[in-house]
Amino acid sequence: MFWEPAKASTPEQRSDGKMMVGRVKKTPRTAAVVWLILLILILAAAAPLYAPGALLNTRGGGDSPFLLQRTQQMAAALADGHFPARWMPDANYGYGYPFFNFYAPLSIYAAALLHLWGFSLVSAIQLTQLAAFAIAAVGMYYLGRRWGGSELAGVLAAAAYTLAPFHLVNVYVRGDSLAEFWAMAWYPLILLAAENLLAVEERRRAWQAVALFGLSYAALILSHNISALIFSPFLLLYLLLRARRQAAGQALWRAAAGLLLGLGLSAWFWLPALAEQNLAQLAPVTAGYFHYSGHFRGANLVQPGFFFNYDVGAGGGGPFRLGLVQVILTVAGLFAWWRPTVCSLPPACCCPPS
Repeated sequence: MFWEPAKASTPEQRSDGKMMVGRVKKTPRTAAVVWLILLILILAAAAPLYAPGALLNTRGGGDSPFLLQRTQQMAAALADGHFPARWMPDANYGYGYPFFNFYAPLSIYAAALLHLWGFSLVSAIQLTQLAAFAIAAVGMYYLGRRWGGSELAGVLAAAAYTLAPFHLVNVYVRGDSLAEFWAMAWYPLILLAAENLLAVEERRRAWQAVALFGLSYAALILSHNISALIFSPFLLLYLLLRARRQAAGQALWRAAAGLLLGLGLSAWFWLPALAEQNLAQLAPVTAGYFHYSGHFRGANLVQPGFFFNYDVGAGGGGPFRLGLVQVILTVAGLFAWWRPTVCSLPPACCCPPS
């Protein structure tokens, strides 16, 4: 079987008061199957990257050449001994451009380092995108296993997240949104670190949990600062609700320490970006097409078709909408979470005899 029944005679009690369904005991065989499935998921999601001309011919019109420019310029700055790199030295007709001072650069650092280690620009970007697929899949697997209590739940969560339409849109439609794609890779790891932060009791392990939470939160900020702004309120709400359920006042202090650590570790980027806004012309990148008010979905929030349409010429928002299957699964998941938990697995899996 994909999972084996646990030795306990009763289901495990979760921290939120619900009963753990399908508790499992991991075996070497199970672990091998899980990692094989995760590898297949990652390679399947990333396979179109290696099609001929895939990097330069995205459905959104071919924005990916910007990634070539950014990676080459970051590599040039690092080769000249600059860290943190702030300028694209050869951009703007040779006058330079303070791109890395305002645009979260972690994914570009990763691609540039790969390029300096001998990979071509295209290969370096492809490997960086592949790494984000892997981080997202593995992180969501562990988070899904933590929440669902089984290897199967972890694998299903990893598949749903890795192959989520907008996850693929960032790579294969928008093209140049490597930073946002990397930001999505950190969401599961941040939530998993938050779970560990709230659950741990031993002092030494508590500080390790704080460090992991701070590092993952800093990685999000350095990957895409706008995504960090959007995600942070939901993260704070999640922390408050979880800590309230556990009546864990100390956990909130640890969460605050982790958030401050994340802000401190990423301050070398966001602090100059905020302090030096008056030294650059930023108005054009927040006006017109780029103003946030023009990118909200209304009645066209969800695609009507069962199969997701990635065609940007489809109208009505095209691929920048939720998929119908995605919405159905979300509603089903919320229903399963709110209803009284009843074990639907065979009795031997839920409550095996002692």
